[in-house]
Amino acid sequence: MALLASLALAASAAAPATAAPSSTAKAPATTAPAKAPAFALSADHPSGALRLRGARGRVLHGAVRVRNVSRRNVSVRLQAADVRNAVNGNADYATTGLSQAGRWLLLSATTVRLTPGASRRIAFAVRVPKRAGGGSAYAGIVAVDAAELAGANALRKAKGSKRTSFSFSRINRQALPITIRLPGPVTRKLTLRDVKLDVQPAGAGLVLGLMPRGTVLMQDAKVKLRVSRGKRTILRDSSALGQLFPDSKLDYRIAWNGRPTAGSYRVKGFIRPRAAAPVYIDEMVKFTPAKVKELKRETPPVATVPGTNTMPGWVWLALAGGATLLLALSLAVWKLARRRPAAPTV
Repeated sequence: MALLASLALAASAAAPATAAPSSTAKAPATTAPAKAPAFALSADHPSGALRLRGARGRVLHGAVRVRNVSRRNVSVRLQAADVRNAVNGNADYATTGLSQAGRWLLLSATTVRLTPGASRRIAFAVRVPKRAGGGSAYAGIVAVDAAELAGANALRKAKGSKRTSFSFSRINRQALPITIRLPGPVTRKLTLRDVKLDVQPAGAGLVLGLMPRGTVLMQDAKVKLRVSRGKRTILRDSSALGQLFPDSKLDYRIAWNGRPTAGSYRVKGFIRPRAAAPVYIDEMVKFTPAKVKELKRETPPVATVPGTNTMPGWVWLALAGGATLLLALSLAVWKLARRRPAAPTV
């Protein structure tokens, strides 16, 4: 036993968990710690939310409040936004290429300059088209720190001439949703467009192509799936989608454990939104040899430093010899115990 203990210690000493970086290794990239927000954006309403009711062809009114929470002067830029589905099923605020209710929004000011501790009320108007559909429409107001945005743009221009360089910039971006309720029925419907296996630099993933329909958003959609190949279960997933906005496509991606091999996989399960009919899934998806090559190309194996994850051969030989010796000693003790005469009884 003492021999085995010493061999185990030798093995752990010969294969440390981490290796010290060499003198030629480059230092890992670092990211500056996130700064505290310099401003706060909130709804100028006792309820803390922006919910407007009206009719087609009318102009609705509301307001937000921007407050300087820093010790310096702050300039805040405000923008109207469309509300779309984000990858994880929550809200994504798009400020360019407006095609939805974001086009109805008109802000009384797009730039707010505030001294430390000051606040300002910004009114807005929503011009509802006469041909707008019934139910609910969704828009948003996005606010950014103008100084952070200018700094990021300047850094991007400075690095633009160097093809191999890149940089990260932190920009505080806050957003508020606006719900515009119009006359009409409340309907919710979720349809499945397709199911596929895709490849990204982060690895392979199962993608559910979803299309929410209806007149109001859907919430708390429970997702439960099982992926199998023959009788073998390859992947199980139990998750939830926060919010699904109508008429906005969503490609919901579920990470794949490991690397899929070429062949066909069966995807079976359901998506059950609250207050809407469930969507049942029973599809066959293929992962072609071309996708296997693409996955290998996009996600190369991680390089390791020689010696960090390997153990010298002599250590394995020593451990094997020690185990054999321990087994032989145990057998010898057992045989001696059997040959010892029994103690006399009175």
